[in-house]
Amino acid sequence: MRNSFISLLILFGLVMPVQDLSAKRQPAGMLIEVKGKIEYSKKGKKWRKVRRNKFIYDKYFVRVGDGGSVKFLNQETNETTALTPGSEIQVTKKGLKVIKGALGETDSAGGLLTGLGKQFKKTQKYTTVRRSVKKEGIHLKLATNTVTDEFSEVAWQNVGKDYHYKLHIGVKDRKTRKFKPEISYDVPGTELPLVRVKIDPIKKNKKYMVEVFEGQKSVFETKDGNLKTLPTKKLKAFEEQRKKVRSFDESGFLYAGLLKDNGLLVPALDEYNRFFEEFSDDEDINELRPFLIEVYTRLRLEEMKMAELKKYEASL
Repeated sequence: MRNSFISLLILFGLVMPVQDLSAKRQPAGMLIEVKGKIEYSKKGKKWRKVRRNKFIYDKYFVRVGDGGSVKFLNQETNETTALTPGSEIQVTKKGLKVIKGALGETDSAGGLLTGLGKQFKKTQKYTTVRRSVKKEGIHLKLATNTVTDEFSEVAWQNVGKDYHYKLHIGVKDRKTRKFKPEISYDVPGTELPLVRVKIDPIKKNKKYMVEVFEGQKSVFETKDGNLKTLPTKKLKAFEEQRKKVRSFDESGFLYAGLLKDNGLLVPALDEYNRFFEEFSDDEDINELRPFLIEVYTRLRLEEMKMAELKKYEASL
């Protein structure tokens, strides 16, 4: 009976079915330190120029011009292998197959792509969507935001250009379980889909809530959300990892992932958006879109997430 009822709701458009938009591919590795003429091909026929760091997938071909040089960073072994000038190779799950020329030296990459395969699998759950009828009124929900002295922006979804906000930061009383504001910020309205506000540095975890105003009238208050800081030890580890990643990843994709994994979702969103804009002509760009969708989901930016999911679905 219950299944029949759900089927009727779907039939009349009251509830959209769950859709699994999962992509199946994971990159075999990344081309880094690109210099000179480097090209890749899916089938060894149509070749495209590699201008900067580029993820490469199983069975892709790579060829190096006479004056060029590049390294292949293997996602499985976390080793880099130099590809020599004039060489051509095919990337396989078992390693690099030499078509022409020879391979250069192989070195440890120091764990730079450790866990990337698991990350690709993890992000796929964010492409499974339950669409439902949009309800009237304001339904603003807050994400868990992590901030540091360097990255001190808090963000939430805009509920409309006719509204403005007040951001309250404080604590929850242990006895009454009620939120107590300690500092507040007036936040003007915007036509942008994302509301952003830079806050003063905080030294320990806090709670925050957002009050929505229409004119002078308060029309909605969110439930309080978590505002976290990075402990000193974790912040130091982040700084060390950032130096390592930025030393070879000029694309910024792995740096965005590092920000995301440390809960720094607002700067991660900025880095991912910059990456997708700069690399929009990459024919494999859609394989990476679930990482951006994950950040939209975790920031509870439902409308922006759905827009990105449509792009993802259209390119599968």
